[in-house]
Amino acid sequence: MNSLFKALVLGLCLLLSGMVHAQGLRNNVKLQERLTQAKLGEIQRNLAIPQEKMNALAPIYRRYDAEVNAIHFARQDLLQAGRLANLSNEEADKVVAALLENAVKLSTVRKNYYAEFKTVLTPQQVMAMYRSEAQMRRRVQQELRRRMLNKTK
Repeated sequence: MNSLFKALVLGLCLLLSGMVHAQGLRNNVKLQERLTQAKLGEIQRNLAIPQEKMNALAPIYRRYDAEVNAIHFARQDLLQAGRLANLSNEEADKVVAALLENAVKLSTVRKNYYAEFKTVLTPQQVMAMYRSEAQMRRRVQQELRRRMLNKTK
């Protein structure tokens, strides 16, 4: 049952990620919320967090996720703004500097939210939450790559 539920959540995330790619997540608030809700559900299951703690964690996580998404959108814009092969050295240097700045921003967001997450979760649970997030992100990226490869065939 647990693996079936995980498969359903993964399917939902993949479906939503496909829709994200097609519609543009930043312009679709309802889709953003559904994706965040799916992430929260998977985090709750992976960490076995009781509902009362999830009620306290959810608003913190939603704010965190919105900030992280904004950073990721900015990164995507940088990578799509000009194809890397077509950039001059100066333009490529600016893109690299901006990507490094985004990495610093992402690290700062995580550092700032760590104290808030610790009001609800143990430090071990915060680490597990970050790990769970990374796993979800990898699965979604793999599925998007698979779909892109299937489209080109």
